Amino acid sequence: MKPIKQINNVYGYIRVSTHEQVANGSSLENQKQLITEFVQEKYNRPVDKFFIDAGVSGTIGITERPASKELTDTIDAHDVIVATRLDRLSRSSGDLLNTIPVLEDTGITLYFCQQFGDVPIVYPKVKDATGLRSKFDMNEMANRIMLMVLSAVSEIEHGAIKDRLADGKVVWAERGYSIGGHTPFGYEKAFEKVGNKMHTKLIPIEEEQAVLKTIYNCRKRGLGARRIAKQVSNRHPGYENFSVNKVAKIINRKFQGLPESI
Repeated sequence: MKPIKQINNVYGYIRVSTHEQVANGSSLENQKQLITEFVQEKYNRPVDKFFIDAGVSGTIGITERPASKELTDTIDAHDVIVATRLDRLSRSSGDLLNTIPVLEDTGITLYFCQQFGDVPIVYPKVKDATGLRSKFDMNEMANRIMLMVLSAVSEIEHGAIKDRLADGKVVWAERGYSIGGHTPFGYEKAFEKVGNKMHTKLIPIEEEQAVLKTIYNCRKRGLGARRIAKQVSNRHPGYENFSVNKVAKIINRKFQGLPESI
């Protein structure tokens, strides 16, 4: 580990997404406390400033989020950045690996205090390194490899969470509840209490369900959206101007809209 001879400002970076705040208990206050305690113990000083992205996804680039962009615009040589974990700064391995050389060249030391304790993951690049030392810095190589592996794992875990959320949507859709967005054609919305929470129930509209039945029957026969729209216009009074775009949206639905029986 390279010694840190000079420290100017110490910054804390905190991020939570809306889902994580609710589901995982990862709160702004907890991260702030961990960073504050780490800085106090290591440097015997308070954090100079916290940069906070609240309700912002870690898949958004570091220079595209409001607080992290402000942080990268603020930092200077001999500054320290502390976050709790790797995925708080970014969930993209590519984004991290593009950012790290910039931090090194700027002269930044970066800690993930909850994940790696007082071992810096990024530290200022040695300007006067020459010969083999400049090409084979084992600390730097080890950190790069570790970051690549951990950030790749973080991306995989994030994908798994998204898959689980999608699975949950399917379950609610199969039970006839809304999964958000506009009311799908064929239904109207009504509120229903499930346990202690209110959920939006989808109530079938008989006339529109008949149109849906025609659309899906035609689709089964291999008809395209344009021909299906003509079938709807011919068979259902009041739907003479049923658009091709609306047909396409209906047949491409991922979760809801299928009649119970066709």
